Amino acid sequence: MLFKEVVGNQETKKTLLQQAEGGRVSHAQLFLGPEGSGKLAMAIAYSQYLLCDAPTATDACDQCPNCLKMKSLTHPDLHFSFPVVANKTSKIGSSIDRIKEWNALILKSTYFGLNQWQEELDEMGKNAAIAVEESKLILKRLSLKSYSGKYKIMIIWLPEKMNTQAANKLLKILEEPPEQTVFFLICNNSEGILPTILSRTQIVRFPALSVSEVSNFLANRFHIETAVAESAATLSQGNLNEAIQILQGAKSQNLFFDLFVKMMRAAYTANPIELMDISDEAASLDKENQKNFVKYGLHLFRESIILNYMKGELLNLSNDERKFLEKFARFINNQNITELLSEFNDAHYHLERNANSKILFSDLLIKLTKLIKKGI
Repeated sequence: MLFKEVVGNQETKKTLLQQAEGGRVSHAQLFLGPEGSGKLAMAIAYSQYLLCDAPTATDACDQCPNCLKMKSLTHPDLHFSFPVVANKTSKIGSSIDRIKEWNALILKSTYFGLNQWQEELDEMGKNAAIAVEESKLILKRLSLKSYSGKYKIMIIWLPEKMNTQAANKLLKILEEPPEQTVFFLICNNSEGILPTILSRTQIVRFPALSVSEVSNFLANRFHIETAVAESAATLSQGNLNEAIQILQGAKSQNLFFDLFVKMMRAAYTANPIELMDISDEAASLDKENQKNFVKYGLHLFRESIILNYMKGELLNLSNDERKFLEKFARFINNQNITELLSEFNDAHYHLERNANSKILFSDLLIKLTKLIKKGI
């Protein structure tokens, strides 16, 4: 991966390039920032730059043997460590047992979170961790001689998922690493990391991406209209991982929009059979899309208020969404907006904590029938 392919984070790119040019590459760097800010993508791009035979002032050459190996993730000096769900039956004990699936996901997209990783493996809801066995393998892999004669690089994704035994085993190698060895720790939340680990790393902070950075990436990558890209970017609040999930979840026949329209119409008519059918349809979505749908609902409620009270300024809507809200927005007003936002925020909160989705959506729809009537 090249620096130019990493979304945003221009200042961070400059800093990393300056370190490499000045020969001041820290042996242990903690890339710290919110999910979806591009930390993993940046670590891979920086790794390719450090291993490149002919780097330019701004990027790797992308043509030398080392770059070609990096592009296919087959470079023997690049190593990954990441959380896995241990399973004795299928003989899964460390990241090396899942490296094929991991590489396949990265080659598809470097922007994903733990939920997407576990969903890819059909392991949602299971406890993924970096255990002590992983630390032993890290030590073993880094004891080998560098293939390229350059750096040996270990990217540890989500070190906050590392248990205490694993972390303690890594302390010494982080303090006294083998020559030309570089660690990149890709972290969302430093509170889950031992202070002794933190003290041995140089922290590189990543801010959340801007809505414009996310929407520009989505529009160019997925060839969609600007309003749709901006809508997904706004919903994700700068989390590119989530924006991609929102977009892909909604791509199939405008999934979220169609369901939202049916839900609001059922709430308006208060037809009990329709209400239960819509509840079942929402509950049939996978967990991530259930949460994303609720966030989508929050987005359209806010856009309705903008349409009502700000004469349509700053609307992030597709043509279909705008046409629907031109008729529906009048039912969302100061009589019910606070309660609507509260109910949908509560629904998102409980879905994140694995609430029974069928009961949750049934309850939400019953409350919606009362709240929509308050706005009439």
